[in-house]
Amino acid sequence: MHNTQLLDWDSNVLGVSVAKILTATLTPEKLTSLLHMLKSKGVKLVYWLIANEDVTSQKAAQHCGGLLTDEKVTYHLDLKTLLPFYIDKEIAIYTADTANAELEAISVEISKFSRFSHDPHLTISQVNKLYKTWIDNACKKIVAKTVLVIKDQYAIVGMVTIDDKKGRADLSLLGVDPQHQGKGLGKRLVQAAQAWSIVNNYTLSQVVTQKSNYKARRLYESCGYQQKKTEKFYHFWV
Repeated sequence: MHNTQLLDWDSNVLGVSVAKILTATLTPEKLTSLLHMLKSKGVKLVYWLIANEDVTSQKAAQHCGGLLTDEKVTYHLDLKTLLPFYIDKEIAIYTADTANAELEAISVEISKFSRFSHDPHLTISQVNKLYKTWIDNACKKIVAKTVLVIKDQYAIVGMVTIDDKKGRADLSLLGVDPQHQGKGLGKRLVQAAQAWSIVNNYTLSQVVTQKSNYKARRLYESCGYQQKKTEKFYHFWV
């Protein structure tokens, strides 16, 4: 479909047909036409990512009843500025090809800040399933290059997944068990991800988080990341 893409993974996990709009800027008339076309194809949920400064598209999204589910901030870091770097020997690569219960529990905690949790049309069960599937696919190396974990004795209490996004080392999922937060584990995981990225010949690291997640933003900024762009994420139920 022109200017759109069907999302098989999201559709399978959420149980509804999902697509995303690829066009950067649309007028209300063009967006209305595109949503009608997608609806005629059986699509139920449509994602659209809009640049923060694109007023025309934001007005179109509001005109068509779009639900603003997230304002996402992308951070970049030049890894060359970190040399030399420290290897944290207490953080290890997760080697199993399926996520255990501890990783699933942490992924569910991460989901609470996501755009999916901000969409009232989606159930907690759907959102939990999406994030559990995400971490499981990360362990299978389908959506990640590696998964790093930190333990408290034998239990995993924190994790970060790293994927390749356009040649950048992308920190996709980062979370710490709530009972172990406030101990600096998140910063250690970010720094371990940076070290892994350098060892694996990446020169740029990126991380995307929610504008309203001030705790995460302070963490990334304390680790050297600089804000690159802000975007708005809309959901349309058609």
